[in-house]
Amino acid sequence: MAENHSISICIITKDESSLLKQCLERLKPHAQCGGHEILVVDTGSKDDTIEMCKAYTESVYEFPWINDFSAARNFAAEHAVNDWILCIDSDEFITSWNEQDLQNRISKHEKAIGGFSLLCACGTKANRYDSNAKVYRLYNRKHFHFERPIHEQLEPFSPELGHPCFMLDIKADHFSYSGSPEELMAKSKRNIRLLKEEHRKNPHDPYLLFQLGQSYYMIEDFETALYYYDLGLAEDVDPRLDYINTMVVSYGYTLLNLKQFKKALDLEGVYDTFGNRADFVFLMGMIYLNNGFFEDAVAQFKKATTFDTAEVVGANSFRAWHNLGVIYECSGYKDKAIQYYKKCGDFAPSMERLRALTS
Repeated sequence: MAENHSISICIITKDESSLLKQCLERLKPHAQCGGHEILVVDTGSKDDTIEMCKAYTESVYEFPWINDFSAARNFAAEHAVNDWILCIDSDEFITSWNEQDLQNRISKHEKAIGGFSLLCACGTKANRYDSNAKVYRLYNRKHFHFERPIHEQLEPFSPELGHPCFMLDIKADHFSYSGSPEELMAKSKRNIRLLKEEHRKNPHDPYLLFQLGQSYYMIEDFETALYYYDLGLAEDVDPRLDYINTMVVSYGYTLLNLKQFKKALDLEGVYDTFGNRADFVFLMGMIYLNNGFFEDAVAQFKKATTFDTAEVVGANSFRAWHNLGVIYECSGYKDKAIQYYKKCGDFAPSMERLRALTS
């Protein structure tokens, strides 16, 4: 019989009692089923977080906040019962968990990092969208630890080990980047402050520059976001990395938000490198649309729907079909527009156009 690997599910938190309670409610049955530990590290809550957590686990610790997420995560790992650690955030709610797959993967990948799928709710309530992400947070503490004070990453103790990765059959929803403009602004300002401290130490780190760009993009300071994206893409970067692909796409949307439509056409020059992903192809459709190149836009939106996956939910389906509907409607092809709007299901903008065209 294969060995059962118990893991410690580690959470760091501060003043998120309501969200954390929902998180723990989702986690508890999976932890009990697999014989896994739940461990919570509180970094200075003023609410009832600590008392609430004790209803779910005896492993509750306090750690003084020192503006370093990696330090808090590593503190949690040091106090865990098990060597295998899975980090979950208090605003992440498990939606599916395959225990047998988890056990099989751990047995095969002792010196690798496990990832799971995270569906992120982004934007304000008035302009919300969902984005798919892969986060790598399952690891053996004998071989890996966290580095970077913010947007922390797992790094091996022995550099020759590298960063081998595998995916788990675990899914979660993430709610950190949705909410009011005031909440997003507060979170972004905190992130920017910590990122700038790191940037002063490592001015040519493309990952830091990417995260600074993302933080400014989130608060719609597109000029500053563009500045950091330009710096990041000027470094020697590996286009195979997921965050580089995301940075290129974010750079394109920043130009569109700044109405620098002609400059955005320069991304044609990297099409061969990044055109193997739905999000970049969809972006090129938006760039052509904003430049009035409607036939080219149609071709890109149709191509986007041929991909199986996309980072932004709908970039390879209903969002592309909606834009095809808009182009055909504006070009006087009402029946074709209706055809594409119907394909979009309950996507609100498409439903609105359908009502206008069929009433």
